[in-house]
Amino acid sequence: MRKFLGLALFLVFGLFLMAGCSSDDSTAPPPAARIPVVAQITDNGNFESNPNISPDGQWVLFESDVAGNMDIYRIPVEGGTAEPLTTDPAFDSAAEWSPDGSFIVFESERSGVKDIYVLDLSNPGSEPVALTSSVANDGSPNWSPNNDFIVFESNRDKPGGSDIWLVSVAGGEPQRLTTTENGIYNRTPNWSPDGTRVAFESNRDGYSAIYTVNNMGLGLIQVTPYGAYSGHPDWSPDGEEIAYESTRTGLSEIFVIAADGSGEPFQVTTSGGFWPAWSPDGTRIYYGNFGSSDANLWVVNVDW
Repeated sequence: MRKFLGLALFLVFGLFLMAGCSSDDSTAPPPAARIPVVAQITDNGNFESNPNISPDGQWVLFESDVAGNMDIYRIPVEGGTAEPLTTDPAFDSAAEWSPDGSFIVFESERSGVKDIYVLDLSNPGSEPVALTSSVANDGSPNWSPNNDFIVFESNRDKPGGSDIWLVSVAGGEPQRLTTTENGIYNRTPNWSPDGTRVAFESNRDGYSAIYTVNNMGLGLIQVTPYGAYSGHPDWSPDGEEIAYESTRTGLSEIFVIAADGSGEPFQVTTSGGFWPAWSPDGTRIYYGNFGSSDANLWVVNVDW
């Protein structure tokens, strides 16, 4: 059903001449020297996006409406046949792997509102278990590296907008990580690899930009510049950079920026892209992009 189409497009960025550049071979080349290689993974006329790579680097977790409604699937990273992991008539989306790859967490509307569910992949045939349950909408879950917590967005206790919340993997009452006034959206949280900070998108200062806070909700840092939408952050495995989507060029593209917000963003894609996800080895970014009819999965090599 799925085919790995090979290398679809080579994008070569010219080298900038850098005055005073070090001759040390161990020095990483400047961002302009990165040579992305783009390949399409799926192409079947259905909406397929929100990829997430398994900790062992073997599987791509994603959402698709190929069966008529949005469900969670996985496919080998080199392409092939996709396997459905959920088949509920409700909308299932935004799936993420647990640190050991034996569970997935995702958002689902099967209760009538969005809640967070956990599915045990090591127990075939088991049903997803609700981790949150409220009259609010809880979504975009992300598992902490130490396997103790899941961070998510929610509009609970907030008539307009959303905040970032934490809930123990063992269950219990969620705890608020961000506190902003009505009308402010804090969304799509993502843990740093060391578990000390959480990246998220927020419109708290007028534009949707990427911010980070520590795991106590303190030490706010603005990572991306203002001027255009920036969202769906994903931390690189070494913790040094954050990939995200932005409309700063007029079209949603994938960018990478230093995790502390220093320096200029580097544009990774030039033909559209959204919902980026790093591979565990940090050499590739998977993302969604609209093809001839609907969104599909793509991968870009960004070795440096």
